[in-house]
Amino acid sequence: MQSHNKEGINSRKVDTLVGKECSFKGNLEAPGGALRIDGYYEGELHIGGDLIVGESGKVAGNLVARNIIIAGEVKGTIEARGRLELAPTAKVIGDSKMVTLVVEDGAFLQGLCAPLPRGELKERGKALRVDTPVEA
Repeated sequence: MQSHNKEGINSRKVDTLVGKECSFKGNLEAPGGALRIDGYYEGELHIGGDLIVGESGKVAGNLVARNIIIAGEVKGTIEARGRLELAPTAKVIGDSKMVTLVVEDGAFLQGLCAPLPRGELKERGKALRVDTPVEA
């Protein structure tokens, strides 16, 4: 059974998986499909489809994808051409650009957030600096 949210992100269909015990360094481009990272990834990611960083996932680098769900850790810049969703366990350090941002209670986000234009929207909105305290 597949799971879709209202934005069309299919969290169960994954074409490529970086598993918990895997470590990957390098640049990856995929014109379509979904990528899930549960291990460690360092480098540039350009995904035409969706990107999921699981709770055990750690990413150091720049991410570009259609929709991005983060439940693990990301250090680097993020560009979601659709929706960026941060789960309660997410820890993100770096600047982000997205059309739609969803931050669940408990998520950590430090960096500059700027909206990308939606459809026929011509002007970009003003950037918003978001700093949340680090919980020990």
